Parts: sequence; structure tokens; C-alpha cells
Amino acid sequence: MFSKNTGIMLYVDDIAAERDFWSAIGFEVFNQSEIMGFETFEMKPHTDSTLTFTVYAKDFIRQVSPEVVDMKPSLLFESADLCSLHERIAAVTDTTSPISTQPFPNFNFANPSGHYFAVRGI
Repeated sequence: MFSKNTGIMLYVDDIAAERDFWSAIGFEVFNQSEIMGFETFEMKPHTDSTLTFTVYAKDFIRQVSPEVVDMKPSLLFESADLCSLHERIAAVTDTTSPISTQPFPNFNFANPSGHYFAVRGI
């Protein structure tokens, strides 16, 4: 049986830039460590979230699992305060799209590695 917790692994170019970015937009960053000489960290979108992201350097993944280094998940976050979150993220990156109302209130943004994420209003 699977547990109630879920983990997603993100493979990025610059660990420090990613840590600073995700922290600046409100993620809880924790468990910063080093594996085989490469920095890594974990983060959650909310303190109570059962979803954990583990962020690895692409150079590390090329060494241990080269077949997955270019895989990019398509992730959709949710927010009860879409406008405030949009403002917070737009202050950190110029890749933030305007808020759209179709097919539901949403916007997207990219992290420093160029991966795009969507946010839906709830």
C-alpha cells in the first residue's frame, strides 16, 4: 500500500538559485544536505502539505539516473488567494503570466531552470 505522502523530484541547473526562488515565493525549505558532493534540499508548498519536493542538481542526476534527467512534470498548484500569490511570484520572476479566467482562474510562472508551473484559484 502507498502512504498518504507524495514526493516529486525536480532536477535543476542551480540549486542555490532554486532554493532562493522557492523560498521567496513562500515555500517551506528544509532538509538541506549534500549527496555525493552535490547540494540538495526538500520543500513544501505549505507547512501542512503531505506533498514534498526534493530538488536535485541535474549534474548529480546525470551520474546516478541519466535516463530521467530531462523529465519535467506538469504541476498545478492551488491557491485560495490567487491575486496575492500572483503578486508575490511576479515580484520574484518576470516569467509570471497575467491571471486568466478561462477555463478557470489561473496563471503560470517559470522557476530559474525554466520549468513552468500553473496555479489555479480555488
